[in-house]
Amino acid sequence: MKLSPQLIRTTFTSRGLARPFVLLVHVNQRSITPQTSSFFTLPSSRSHLHRPSSSSSSSSSSTTTTTHHPTHSIHATMQISCQCTSISFPITGPLLDLYHCHCLECQKQSSSAFGTSAIFPSSSFTIPTEMQSKLSKWTRPTKEGRTMDCYFCRECGCRIYHHIREADGTLRGTVSVKGGVIEGLEWKGSKHIYTMSAVVEIPEGVERFEAAPGEMVGRRVESK
Repeated sequence: MKLSPQLIRTTFTSRGLARPFVLLVHVNQRSITPQTSSFFTLPSSRSHLHRPSSSSSSSSSSTTTTTHHPTHSIHATMQISCQCTSISFPITGPLLDLYHCHCLECQKQSSSAFGTSAIFPSSSFTIPTEMQSKLSKWTRPTKEGRTMDCYFCRECGCRIYHHIREADGTLRGTVSVKGGVIEGLEWKGSKHIYTMSAVVEIPEGVERFEAAPGEMVGRRVESK
């Protein structure tokens, strides 16, 4: 025997919608066929919301939520690049330490409040042959009879790195690369040194030294 359809008014409230919508359902003995009313249409901008799904009475509806996690770019290698990009090559050695130096020499060298030095092993720091002719060197004396070879780009004058010679002429086992020319440098955990001559406020909670650290990476301590 055929039954006349019965109209059932059901109200759903969906999170994030401005107003509820009405679902009109025709019911008979065998199946349930949902029909949305013609006056309501989900906006395209709400495409991420879940719509009610229908199926036969023998199956149940389910909702799946997909969460998208942002990905972060990880630098496999660091790249040195001067301001005019004439000097450009990768660094393959490990970063040993990172110093923000507030000494007067670094203030002049950087033309700023302080200079940043990223310390790398000299054994793994290699200048490509085609780049060597694009670098110039200026040497200055340092404390305790040392000298410092300062390398910069011939074209734009950007300081690239320093290499210290001990008093006996031996090259130090580390090089000091200027932090601002390193793409992909990890800045966390840096130390502030020579803070006694700082012209800016040192952030709270950082490791700081009024002069050079007693165990500065690569620094040879002369016996007295």
